[in-house]
Amino acid sequence: MPVSGGQGDLFGAETGRPTVGKKPRAPVPAPPAVAEPLTLTLIDASGFIFRAYHALPPLTTSKGVPTHAALGFARMVLKLLRERAPTHVALCFDKDSRLGRLAIDPTYKANREAPPADLISQFALIRRVAAVLDLPIIEVPGWEADDVIATLVHKARAAGFRTRIVTSDKDFTQLIADDVELYDPMKDVRVGEAETVAKYGVKPTQMRDYLALVGDAIDNVAKVPGIGPKTAVDLLAKFGSVEQLLLRRAEVERPKIREALEQHEASLRRAYTLVSFKDDLAIEVGVDDLKRRDIHKAEARALFTELEFFRLVNEMPSAPATPLTREPVVVTDAAGLAALAEALKAATEISLAPAFEGRAHSAPLRGLGVAVLGAGCFFVDVPGCGVGAVAAVLGPALSGKPLRAHDGKALLHLLRTTGVSGLTIECDVEVLSYLLNPSRREHALAELARERLHLELPTWPEGVGKGKRALGELTVAELAPVFGAAADAVSRLAADLWSEAETVGVASLARAMEFPLIPVLAHMEEVGIAVDLEALQQISVHVDAQCQQLLAEVYRHAGREFNVGSPPQLAQVLYEDLKLPVLKRGKTGPSTDHEVLEKLAESHPLPNAIIEYRNVAKLKNTYLDTLPTLVGADGRIRTTFHQALAATGRLSSSDPNLQNIPIRTELGRQIRSAFVAQPAWVLVSADYSQIELRILAHISGDEGLIAAFAEGHDVHSRTAAEVFAVPLAEVTDAQRRAAKMVNYGIAYGLSPHGLSVRLNIAVDEARSIIDRYFARFAGIHRYVEETVEKARRLGYVETLLGRRRYLPDLVSRNRNVSMAAERAAINMPIQGTAADFAKQAMLDLAVQLPAHGLAARMLLQVHDELLLEAPAAEAAQVGELARAAMIAVAQLKVPLVVDVGSGHSWSDAH
Repeated sequence: MPVSGGQGDLFGAETGRPTVGKKPRAPVPAPPAVAEPLTLTLIDASGFIFRAYHALPPLTTSKGVPTHAALGFARMVLKLLRERAPTHVALCFDKDSRLGRLAIDPTYKANREAPPADLISQFALIRRVAAVLDLPIIEVPGWEADDVIATLVHKARAAGFRTRIVTSDKDFTQLIADDVELYDPMKDVRVGEAETVAKYGVKPTQMRDYLALVGDAIDNVAKVPGIGPKTAVDLLAKFGSVEQLLLRRAEVERPKIREALEQHEASLRRAYTLVSFKDDLAIEVGVDDLKRRDIHKAEARALFTELEFFRLVNEMPSAPATPLTREPVVVTDAAGLAALAEALKAATEISLAPAFEGRAHSAPLRGLGVAVLGAGCFFVDVPGCGVGAVAAVLGPALSGKPLRAHDGKALLHLLRTTGVSGLTIECDVEVLSYLLNPSRREHALAELARERLHLELPTWPEGVGKGKRALGELTVAELAPVFGAAADAVSRLAADLWSEAETVGVASLARAMEFPLIPVLAHMEEVGIAVDLEALQQISVHVDAQCQQLLAEVYRHAGREFNVGSPPQLAQVLYEDLKLPVLKRGKTGPSTDHEVLEKLAESHPLPNAIIEYRNVAKLKNTYLDTLPTLVGADGRIRTTFHQALAATGRLSSSDPNLQNIPIRTELGRQIRSAFVAQPAWVLVSADYSQIELRILAHISGDEGLIAAFAEGHDVHSRTAAEVFAVPLAEVTDAQRRAAKMVNYGIAYGLSPHGLSVRLNIAVDEARSIIDRYFARFAGIHRYVEETVEKARRLGYVETLLGRRRYLPDLVSRNRNVSMAAERAAINMPIQGTAADFAKQAMLDLAVQLPAHGLAARMLLQVHDELLLEAPAAEAAQVGELARAAMIAVAQLKVPLVVDVGSGHSWSDAH
């Protein structure tokens, strides 16, 4: 039986309790079994929903469906089921809940506003969550969940059950008894009679009396004037109840209290009735009917996938795979390879799913799932057949064929390890899914199959990839169904995704740019870039010393040593020791984030010292400590490029992430200096100059910005002259810096508050600068307004080359969410177009370099820069080819400019 509290008990009705593991003792006779009373767990579902809604930041699916309340509710319920393992359970809901008490008092809860629209829309989703978890919902029209729970408590008692009420609402303390306890999931505490007395000063049997006396402003339950919590406790200690208090009010010593009881007797009696739970509702369900049932696993996965709760899906145990219509043919010898080759040669559609573990560009191919239209599925046991035989037979059969895959770049790497190269990826379903919805957080094959094909793919046996078993240890019988089904899913998904891509207009971008880029990126990963480990070590030693110096500065300004990496300890130093003002609070206390430290630095040197230390320590941990572990035997590092990650269309990289090495800091330049060319070669850098501003000038048509670029002026000085109304020659450094911040910030939806923080000026001054900017550059202001309006109307924005990003949050009623979407709408056409230009230049260079007989090769693409490696004699020609290719990607209203440099290291070349 699974141990309670493990993942398994979420999905069954196991009720066992874990035992603490100790050394076994000699067996002793078991004591006579004592039957524990069964417990009914009643969840205040309405309380859960509102807690979840307010606890999580606003979230939506990539299609714009609000989900944060549903996600929080699902998490809370699953956690409760996992940790408390109830035997009997029910969700208790409100349903037209005010009606019952409005008959008592027409003003009941009159102060409460209606639930927010983005919460109302999630009520149906929450009920769907309850349905797939197979949790019964109990509700009675006209009454609150409180009354439903009170009624079920009586039913449970009559049936010999104890009751656990899961809630954070103090009103439920009136139900506490020897057989009834509260459990507060927010604080993870049990609440019984002792806890109630300690907190409120009255027994649970007196809580209705207490609540009636002190009232409830939120529910519009009137209090007795002059009676607060302390007075209420004193009165109930003497009189016991409201009824006795009213009968014996002449004994009340304080005249004002006696007078208040006289004047407000009717109101007090009405309040007592309002706060009392109705415990005799007509609920036909018996306690035995509430026995916990198994979760509907397939339906839960489908719903969580639809709502994009991918972490919840991944945390669930593996679901039974959907049976395949045809089991894969396992290929283990020459005869099988020959038969497969014949099927491949006649095929018009071939889908492949490689079996591997680790990083694709350096991992061996363990097997290959193959789906051939009209011929079924196969699984090639690569080690069993022999790598050489696989290459000799499958290489010619696959050559010239349009191939389909999920992560085609990984497939190309893995086939290359067998000796098969020069293949064409006709469709990558991961990339195609990304083009259709770049804001989606997950494009995994299993998720796409579950969502689009309603299939549950077979998975690796438990423990593979988690340190327990290596994929290479699996048998062919274990691998074949997994990767045969994966190849079949790729085939079926490709047809579905292509159809949608054609409909919405992104198919041409896939064919012309993204899929041709796959082999280019694969080659760049294969080549890698050389690293000077000795230089890296020297930098690391220097930075270690620098970190110690910066840390000493931090301690000096703080007046003592502490753990700088601990937010609570840092908060104690800043706010308790130094008495600095608390500018912002988080869930765990006063904030110590970067923005807060920047503001605090205006009044004390410690925050700035911490910022400097953090910056250096982060680069040290991210790069100097990590890069040496990633260098291959040939002295080169191979990053992994990702096409299906950044919503703007930009490439990203990992292991290592080379996008975030700063170029403008001394340490960043030092780290780049350790990336070097091989002997007798040089690195060539080609970097777009102010590409995003040039694209902004083009798409906005702003005459002032176009003129600044056309005339070759320093665009930031020209902007400063316009904004601050001074001659160009008289622009100060501060004015140019402000103009530069606005120029670049506008493309990211920069707000007056954001500009004020960056320039350390007042918000009003920042707003004035932005207003003057828009007044002088009216075309940019028009672009901002029209882009957001068009995005609201269409639901998406596009780059110049037709790449789309859908922005459903533009219509969110949460202003913070909709403003973030507005900023994305302004930025994406600019940054996305820059990304498209870089990709097109890469495609062109991949053709031109060999066409000119050059040995040079592309190594990296980082933001607006291409980095190449070339023999020293080719450097000038390669630089000019790169410049020409990058300029030729588009004819804009302003000239495209590319800065080219070369040198032994990346830092030298840039």
